Formats: sequence, structure tokens, C-alpha cells
Amino acid sequence: MGDTCTVGRYTIPKSPKYPYLDIALADNPGGNYDLQNNEGSQKPLIVIEVYCNNYDDATCYDVSMKAKALMLSYGFQCKTGPMKIGNTDPAVARWTARYQRIFGAGDKLVKVN
Repeated sequence: MGDTCTVGRYTIPKSPKYPYLDIALADNPGGNYDLQNNEGSQKPLIVIEVYCNNYDDATCYDVSMKAKALMLSYGFQCKTGPMKIGNTDPAVARWTARYQRIFGAGDKLVKVN
């Protein structure tokens, strides 16, 4: 695998440079409400999808595992994946994973390991 990977939002039609990593906030539910209905925490769900042309599952897997290691280092739990899923363009490999963690009021995003 080369040393670069494009990161952004994958939209069609578009000619991205492969490999391409899409990261999106899929959900951000609140929790730990007090009696005045103040939110005490949030639990963001981040979806990471990796796209590679020419059916390149090996590169998708490699990029997905590097993204997973980074997400885990910030305390996110891997909820699903990384795994191969279908794509509208059969010549483009697509892998996806979902990560989630709880942030309490005042928490900052720092590496935990």
C-alpha cells in the first residue's frame, strides 16, 4: 500500500483518489439526564468506510485496520467491522466499521492508549 489515503466524504458522482476513507457521524444520542433534563453525556457513533478500486480488498483491509487502531487509541469501541460490504460500483471494494464511546460533560478527546 502507498503512503497516502484520501479522507473526506464519499459522494457520487465523483472521481476520488483511491484508497479513500469516508468518516461520518451517524448518531449522537444523549444520556445521563438529570431531573431538569440536562444532558450529562453523549455517545457518538462514527462510521468509517474505506473504498478501493480494482476490487482491492487487501488495501481496504489494511487502511481499515489502521483506522481501527487509531479509533481504539482514543477510547472508542469497535461495534461492527471492519468488514466488506456491497457497493453500487462492483469494481470498487468497500469496507465499513462503526465505533462508539461515551463522552461525559467536560470530557476531552485524548489518547487513552
